[in-house]
Amino acid sequence: MKRNHSQFSGLWLLFFVLLCFVPWGIAGEPSQRGFRELERHSAKTAHQGVAVDETSFFAISSREISRFQKSDGKLLETWTGPKDSHIRHLNSGVVIAGKLYCAHSNWPQKPLKNTVEVFDAKQLKHLETLKFPETKGAINWIDRRQGKWWIAFAFYGELENVRKTYLVRYSDDWKPERTWTFPDTVLKRFLPNSNSGGAWGPNGLLYTTGHDRGELYVLRIPETDGTLEHVETLSAPLAGQGIAWDQSDIGTLYGIHRQQKQVIKMRLTHSKEYAKLRSHIKWDRDQNNPILPPRSAGNFDSTRCMNAWVIRNENQYRLFYAGGDDRSVHRIGLATAAIDDLNQWSRQGPMLDVGKPGSFDARWCVLPHVVQTKSDRLHLYYTGNCGKGSGLSAFPGIGLAISDDGQNWKRHAETPVLAPSGEAGSPDAIGIAGGSVIQVTRADGVSEWRFYYTGCPTIGKPHLLNQQKTICLAVSDDGIHWKKRGTILQRDPNRDYENVGVAGPVVLQREDGTFQMWYSAIGSRWGYYCICYAESDDGIFWTRGALYGENLQLEPSKSGWDSQMVEYPSIIRENNRLRMFYCGNGYGRTGIGTALSSEIDPDK
Repeated sequence: MKRNHSQFSGLWLLFFVLLCFVPWGIAGEPSQRGFRELERHSAKTAHQGVAVDETSFFAISSREISRFQKSDGKLLETWTGPKDSHIRHLNSGVVIAGKLYCAHSNWPQKPLKNTVEVFDAKQLKHLETLKFPETKGAINWIDRRQGKWWIAFAFYGELENVRKTYLVRYSDDWKPERTWTFPDTVLKRFLPNSNSGGAWGPNGLLYTTGHDRGELYVLRIPETDGTLEHVETLSAPLAGQGIAWDQSDIGTLYGIHRQQKQVIKMRLTHSKEYAKLRSHIKWDRDQNNPILPPRSAGNFDSTRCMNAWVIRNENQYRLFYAGGDDRSVHRIGLATAAIDDLNQWSRQGPMLDVGKPGSFDARWCVLPHVVQTKSDRLHLYYTGNCGKGSGLSAFPGIGLAISDDGQNWKRHAETPVLAPSGEAGSPDAIGIAGGSVIQVTRADGVSEWRFYYTGCPTIGKPHLLNQQKTICLAVSDDGIHWKKRGTILQRDPNRDYENVGVAGPVVLQREDGTFQMWYSAIGSRWGYYCICYAESDDGIFWTRGALYGENLQLEPSKSGWDSQMVEYPSIIRENNRLRMFYCGNGYGRTGIGTALSSEIDPDK
């Protein structure tokens, strides 16, 4: 069922780079979003739309549905409507809690009848029919977001008639709540047909398609009834029809090509993601690593020293870190050392203890990040672990403590300043963890705080689901109240050192206003973390380098304390170089080490 993946992907990647990335990637030009094709699978039922869940994708035709295995495109199940069935014209679908919901109408018959047909997603067994009283406009797609159902009713013909196409938000019990129409800029691209597909994307925007063009129309929902806002039009290697975002793989979209009978898997990207990197930084590890190992039993850091965050105080480094004790309770401490002697550290702590029983930080306080927000005010952002759940689902929030001297810290509140969304398909649906905070001045002259953090979109037994993480952005005016802006960097399925997840972003801004990011990446190459690098003109669109390995900066050693993994870096300027502090094996069970850039920092 599947084309030769390696051969096809290589040819497509070369074609895509030549066709799209070279003209787009001219220096100084703004980055443009688009979709990069990953795979194609033959499917005779790829006629109306597609749906997807954690393990399968579904090709939908008017009276037939096929379920395929995502890993290799193997056909698993097929449902065909009985001859006497009322099902005549299935459209796009969505999988929710093990059920496949398909939009359906009897179009072009009259009188028009609209339904949603519900199937058991695994067995493709028809379960029920949900009838809708609306007889004007054919149901073409269905999706679910924030506890609501979203359904589009399509009209065809001349522009005046197609303008009647509308989107309805239904309550959980299928009562209509609000209605919107489509803007003319999108309707004119639908002609001579209408809206065919729609699905909510990972950053809270609605992606829609027509019947035949290789385009997606990105829309924003107004707060009140009216006309949808057209944000942008993105090119994509499909031909209209139904689409589906993979909620278990953030940034991945499925579509179809009706004429070629194919299901297409693609990834949201931008024109500079694979451009050449400006800086090529190499690192020399300190021969005395680990410079901060765990201490003996009875200390708060007896089993783990992890998540270093370093700030400079004159000729001294102040290293905030998370220490694990004999009971695996993690608290935040402080170590200090002279800049010219990193083998002699004086430790204090714990400086921030765990929270009350039942709180979001009852078990762990980790990933400290200290930033000066005012001349007499320091913010300590940290990640809480509640002691319940698995993987990053046990991390339900990022907390804030405040100090005026860097020694004595008081919690801002007992609740987190950033928490998981709980919304399936969002980049931080399940769990959330820290990264770094910086203050920037936007192009419009307005100053804002930016929090680059880690989001966990899903969990599951497969390594890809359990370890998948994304890098997200939130913004704030005061460093306390944050507004999420969604994911800005996801796993790269084509690079085996970061094809599972990306996490723990540390962002610095150069003197020329551009940005650098170091982050922890999980890939199948080692099965654990390595440290990667990206650059950006605006802190939103990030470049990973044109070649495999170009953005890989620190990998596990061949032996020793960091031979399993290297992770969670902290970067600080040291004279005309950069210094990195990072964790070793077992997420810091062997301690914290350091490395110095071997090349002069070009911006110093």
